[in-house]
Amino acid sequence: MDGGLKALEAVLAIARRGSFRAAALDLGISTTALSHNIARLEATLGVRLFNRTTRSVSLSDAGRAFVERIGPAVAEIRIAMDTAQSQRLTPSGLLRINA
Repeated sequence: MDGGLKALEAVLAIARRGSFRAAALDLGISTTALSHNIARLEATLGVRLFNRTTRSVSLSDAGRAFVERIGPAVAEIRIAMDTAQSQRLTPSGLLRINA
């Protein structure tokens, strides 16, 4: 799971599911890989996004604000990507037939 968009989607999945394990299943990666990616993102941002205990995961105040800001942006990016990919499926352009 590389790239910034994947890390943002991981944050949203954990926030939505409330669990690293459930989010990892949704994303199709291991819980360990997800945890490492979140730790790397938190190190880059310099702030903890999640409060973790052995039994629960919850958003920190910074994490809650982060999720509120990135949620709509990631949704818009997904729509833009889907729109671009749908253009690939639809034939377009000029067709010339010489008879």
